[in-house]
Amino acid sequence: MGDWFRSVTVLAVAFVGAVVVTIGLANVIVPGEAAEPQDAVGGDDGGTTATHTPPPITGIGGNLSVTGDREGTLTVTRESTDGNYSLVGDRARIVFEGSRPPVVSQVSWEGLEFFPEPNACTVTAGELDDEIGVGYAEIRCEDLADVRGGETISVAGTVGLALTTVGDSDLPQMGGSVNVGEETWDFEEAFLFGFPVNQGAGTEDYNMILTDPRQGSLRFRYDVQTHRLTLVNVERAGEASELSAGACSLGTNELGRLSPGAAIVELTIDCPAADVPGLGVVTIRGTPIVQQIDFIP
Repeated sequence: MGDWFRSVTVLAVAFVGAVVVTIGLANVIVPGEAAEPQDAVGGDDGGTTATHTPPPITGIGGNLSVTGDREGTLTVTRESTDGNYSLVGDRARIVFEGSRPPVVSQVSWEGLEFFPEPNACTVTAGELDDEIGVGYAEIRCEDLADVRGGETISVAGTVGLALTTVGDSDLPQMGGSVNVGEETWDFEEAFLFGFPVNQGAGTEDYNMILTDPRQGSLRFRYDVQTHRLTLVNVERAGEASELSAGACSLGTNELGRLSPGAAIVELTIDCPAADVPGLGVVTIRGTPIVQQIDFIP
């Protein structure tokens, strides 16, 4: 396995791990995105109109009501894996640690910064939707004190996070086996990168490599425009052979999602006559389970 593919696989594992395992709390403040002062809107009587509460968000993100010294709505609309897993919005950030369910380790809102004590926030797991890869959780944080200005607020509401952050998925684990001639090749890792990969001189441009350390490797390319997956290369005993474009029939069936950007896919491989080093022309058939990474937030 080449250095580039190994590094992007490590990145994918880190992405999945970011919503599965506990990550140490950062020792520095991660600032929330700066917010411009919000002007009051004058009504017909010269007073101010009531603030409109945004509707609930379906999918990643959500709206938390804010009460206390400052009141309003904390809105997050997308996920980030820059550091610890977090939900971010134009004026807010919620940083999490751990999973199933996670712990709120930082809240940023309207220029305020909060680092809750372990018992200040509760995260209650709710519905898991593996069709879109989202798990919902109710968040309640009481009496959070801004570390810089001393203002105190409480927040409450429901948010959507990557499913595996909230609970355990019922989807099958990636991996499986493929019959190559009379040999059985077993694979523990099966990451398919559904985005352009490194195509520089001297580098590998495979979107997926299935490797059995004892037997060999199957190497695939994925066309991001046509979404066509092709088995292009078979390596065995240190030797490799290229396969023609029509040598194999591949089929994919998405079983569900671990997150909006990561799907569990059943891959069907059927090569009636593939030239495999040391074996000659043999069949390659199997149905491994693949984790397809469409994007890394």
